[in-house]
Amino acid sequence: MNSLRRAFNLPGVFLFALPCAPAQTPDTSPSFEAADVKPNKSGEARMMVDFQPGGRYVARNVPMKVLVALAYHVRPDAIKGPSWMDSERFDVVAKAPQTVGPDEIRRMVISLLKDRFKLTAHTERRESRGFALIVAKSGAKLSPSDATLLTDQRCLPGEGTSGQKHVVCRHVTMAVFSAALQELAPRDIDVPIVDQTGLAGSFDFKFDWVPATQSAGGSSLDASLGPTLFESLENQLGLKLESRKLPLPVIVVDALERTPLE
Repeated sequence: MNSLRRAFNLPGVFLFALPCAPAQTPDTSPSFEAADVKPNKSGEARMMVDFQPGGRYVARNVPMKVLVALAYHVRPDAIKGPSWMDSERFDVVAKAPQTVGPDEIRRMVISLLKDRFKLTAHTERRESRGFALIVAKSGAKLSPSDATLLTDQRCLPGEGTSGQKHVVCRHVTMAVFSAALQELAPRDIDVPIVDQTGLAGSFDFKFDWVPATQSAGGSSLDASLGPTLFESLENQLGLKLESRKLPLPVIVVDALERTPLE
């Protein structure tokens, strides 16, 4: 799945596993050139967030908690605020310059939430279990690529062996990859991932693994079909997921209007 073009069926997981930007953003934060925000009362479960060519940012039927999580680059369960943030959904269509990067887009979303919903929030850090993405002892096995626009940084499914999942990543930074990895492998990973590889730049790579099978007794897989996600990362990419207690960010919402201002 494209790590920057997301469509979900709830209940599900919407991932932002990296450390977030500061919760208190100065008044000089960048803003969208134009933005339309409307409540969505469709009652449908499916939601979508998309960075489109030409600098368009589109969110359809997205809960407020997910919008805030996207803005601060954390998982939705790291957002602490009023209960209606889970149930109230919104549509957002906004326009930004095409050349802006993901960090600036997030700052624009923060500015939008402050302007239309009077959001104020602060960040706390609390230790919690997670995975650190690190370089394996064998060294990274990644091909460097040229830097590119946010819309061209992607991990997409490809043709794989029966029973295995195949993913091809292009122009992807380790920060983007670690943020997308739990989305790519939701059966295998249920905690945040933090990039601690120390690898700068963008990379091209591909890898295959056998997803775990969820059952009442837990997760399992048929080892005869191929490598696990953890084995694939280490043997094919030279990367490793190491379980650690990590100081993960929690965004505490201090104030937030339920109805957007015009």
